[in-house]
Amino acid sequence: MRRSVLCGYGVEAASTLHPFIRIAARMMMAGAIVAFVAAGAVPAHAADKTFTLHAQSKDVPIGAGLTFRAWTYDGEVPGPVLQARQGDTVHVHLINRSSEAHGIDVQAAQISPEHFVGDPMKSVNYSFRAEVPGVFSYHCAANPILQHIALGMYGMMIVEPRGGWPNGPAQDVSIVQSEIYGLPNGQHLIISDQSKVVAAQPDFVLFNGDINKYDLEHPIQIKVGKLVRVFFLNAGPSLSAAFHVSGVIFSTIYKGGNPADAMHGLSMLEVPPGSGAVFEFRVTEPGDYQFTDSNRAHEYKGAMGIFRAVP
Repeated sequence: MRRSVLCGYGVEAASTLHPFIRIAARMMMAGAIVAFVAAGAVPAHAADKTFTLHAQSKDVPIGAGLTFRAWTYDGEVPGPVLQARQGDTVHVHLINRSSEAHGIDVQAAQISPEHFVGDPMKSVNYSFRAEVPGVFSYHCAANPILQHIALGMYGMMIVEPRGGWPNGPAQDVSIVQSEIYGLPNGQHLIISDQSKVVAAQPDFVLFNGDINKYDLEHPIQIKVGKLVRVFFLNAGPSLSAAFHVSGVIFSTIYKGGNPADAMHGLSMLEVPPGSGAVFEFRVTEPGDYQFTDSNRAHEYKGAMGIFRAVP
């Protein structure tokens, strides 16, 4: 068995020293272990997180009385939010219940991409350590990837910083922006238009899979003076987003959702497709605060919502 060495003495050797020296050695070893953990070599509170998702075809409602013929994770568009903490070991299982080949690329994973893709006869299974905090996309990895994402196979993963968010507790809100390509038929069903997908010309731009989901009748309620933390993902598949809240200057924005990339005092940030960010803000008086994609054509196509601040 390998010995631990401290100041030239092995553990066994330290046991033969004067009692006072033995106590000092133990104290020094404890301090070294604490420093080792603080430095991040041994993640504090690391855990195993297991996520089992099912790939399936389903017609999903997207608001305004419309339905979208989608490929989904767990029958939802976007798929469920996956949450872990920096240092956790994450186990991903995808069970394919469709007749098409599907996979899952969790972009927080730093492993060979060969793990991400399966086929109709096999499930996808892999594990990774969540080493970097942030807001990450997960999406289908089967070709053509563009088509699979456009049909609804995407979602958000949040990896919390090991020591928590620098600005402390907040009201957490998760928002996924995405695009739908195609117009409804006589039955109010949208079937994806591949020519529009390739041309990057969406007919709808959604927050959390719904057209105007957070309208005046269904706002997101926040409290005056309380920190709000928005976990934002632009799932794309093709167009950039510029997240903005009217009447707000963000106190902190973490590019990619990583506290190491903090910016302050901005009114918006452009987020490329497949990328995420964390936006923090407070409001000082009650009222309705509209949040939008400042690419105004996207707002017109559905990327609009309301934060309602109450005392």
